[in-house]
Amino acid sequence: MNAGMHRRRWLCRRAALGVLAAVVGCGGGDADPVTPAGGGSASVVLVSGGDQRGVGGRPAAEPIVVRVLDAAGRPASGVTVSFTPATGNGSADPSSTASAGDGEAVTTWTLGSAPGRQTLTVSAGAATAMVGAETIDLDAELDALFAPASAAEVGAVREDWARRDVSAAGVSVELSEEMTLGTSTATLRIISHVVTGARHFGAIIVPAGAEPESLPVLMYAHGGDGGVSVDDLQVVALALGDLSARFAYVIPSFRSESLRYGDRAWVSEGPSGHWDYDVDDAIALVNVAFESTPEARPGTFSILGGSRGAGVALLTAIRDERVERVVAFFGPTDFFDRWIRAIAWKTALDGPWDLPGLIHLDSTLIKPLVRGGITIPEARLELVRRSSVLFAADLPAVQLHHGTADFTVPVTQAESLIRTMEALGRASPDFEAFIYEGGGHDFLSLTGAIPRAVEFISKSLPPGGSANR
Repeated sequence: MNAGMHRRRWLCRRAALGVLAAVVGCGGGDADPVTPAGGGSASVVLVSGGDQRGVGGRPAAEPIVVRVLDAAGRPASGVTVSFTPATGNGSADPSSTASAGDGEAVTTWTLGSAPGRQTLTVSAGAATAMVGAETIDLDAELDALFAPASAAEVGAVREDWARRDVSAAGVSVELSEEMTLGTSTATLRIISHVVTGARHFGAIIVPAGAEPESLPVLMYAHGGDGGVSVDDLQVVALALGDLSARFAYVIPSFRSESLRYGDRAWVSEGPSGHWDYDVDDAIALVNVAFESTPEARPGTFSILGGSRGAGVALLTAIRDERVERVVAFFGPTDFFDRWIRAIAWKTALDGPWDLPGLIHLDSTLIKPLVRGGITIPEARLELVRRSSVLFAADLPAVQLHHGTADFTVPVTQAESLIRTMEALGRASPDFEAFIYEGGGHDFLSLTGAIPRAVEFISKSLPPGGSANR
């Protein structure tokens, strides 16, 4: 096959990405369709970047790519291409460049600040093309996004949750061995199972010598985006002290993240589903634990969670009536809060920063909303399904801890749930909230929190002494 045929096939493949096959002569023939450098221009074709939606004063998400064609419809290289926004419609960088060997020229269009339709004129000699974009009114979009949730929206999310299958399926024991838990020994099982089509990994830890159906189940829901280590449970065991041997423990990883033990790691499948599908993973693992752990006391379980895990704990308690008690440290409760709105505004302008869950929210909600990939009603449901405050009437006994100097999850998140629970008439011992002046996003900075949490969780234990033989 000669070089001309190779070139034509390459151009045909490019045609599938936006250039008509007829333009590059894919119908047959042996002539090389490429115009030598310096060839003239007869037309300019938009390859990509048209009809974007973006924030004024910021670069459009995609570069503007055009192709210059000669009179025979062949790519023309070496042609000066100019990019000129209409008055008030921002700027292009570069504003002028030469077309490459494939006839393409590229620029970045920074949109004008005024909301509405904007245009960019692309010219190559006498040939021109118009590129359109829309600048959104970001404040108006966010006002609509963060308006108070309606009863209909809350009901729609409840219906979605009810349709989800969180039963234990495809269960496999990946590892089973003895481990030390505090001052006791225990059996560790690394379990995998399938939930919503993705294989998920979690740990189940049972203290040695426990009698059948004697141990209340305690779930540990981790914070952050970096997965979880089985060794994290040692901190819980240290806090519980002598009580640590009286619980069976469940530790879910969350989809797309790792579960680690020693030098081994297991990564759960599926795209990240912060707070929302985290709950599916957690409930499914608890179902596995109840079905495969004779020592577990059936019927109820409690949850201890921090940061992201606290949000997961509260949402799990709302969706699963078996949850008896929740201890939540500095977690999100209200995604309609002004803090989340401020995050969305800053992220829409400058992109996400290092804050747990923010990359997920940016990729699945903020960017798609700005770019028109999802609608405001669709985006609002994503906020509803992460806001435990909207379903607070379904919460069991809850103990809440938060510091006033928490710059990761501000105390306004705790205050929102406190106001709602007070309006529902929920008070101690059914609902306890502790706000720590000067406390940060750290268990140890909340003076007295750990003993309070241990006392609260211990109420799920059966009366009397040790549950072990």
